[in-house]
Amino acid sequence: MPRVKPVFRPTDVSDEAGRAAVTAMFAQLMPGVVAPAFDESHAGMAIAARNPQLALHLAKISGFLAGELPWSQRKDLRELAIQTVNRHYRCDYSFRARVPIAEAAGISRELQDSLGNWRASGLFDAEQRLVVEYAEGVVGGAVPAELFARAVTAFGEAGAVECTAVIAFWGFWAMLLNATAADLN
Repeated sequence: MPRVKPVFRPTDVSDEAGRAAVTAMFAQLMPGVVAPAFDESHAGMAIAARNPQLALHLAKISGFLAGELPWSQRKDLRELAIQTVNRHYRCDYSFRARVPIAEAAGISRELQDSLGNWRASGLFDAEQRLVVEYAEGVVGGAVPAELFARAVTAFGEAGAVECTAVIAFWGFWAMLLNATAADLN
């Protein structure tokens, strides 16, 4: 059971002022939608919506990092990095919610399930191994110079920074979801 009541739709807020702020948030996030709501796989946004301005800013940065950032255009690598982060933080909610997204991006369920044993697995190619190793280094708080240099060689300086930003931001989501005990039924 979540520790915070998520705001999936405006009617989830009982007081008038809060409902008005949430309604305004949904109007910005989903303009023209008759009955706006976050779906079950977006509990993080529903939790952040306890403060509608926070949710708006998080939605903007999420959209930018996932949709506009050049490094993220390789959706397979982005999703592999995100699932590595989810595994590291043991964020089962986010891991399960992202399985179909990762699969649609070309990361098989078998590959996702093998993240805990990626070094010994023959399923990962060299580029995927680099992304997993780099993501583990970032979330573990220790990226050796040699590992960062390999990321720069593979993705360029800007790409290495962008990859790091994606890893860090989805680390934020994992921590938020874990702290608030989000649940994907």
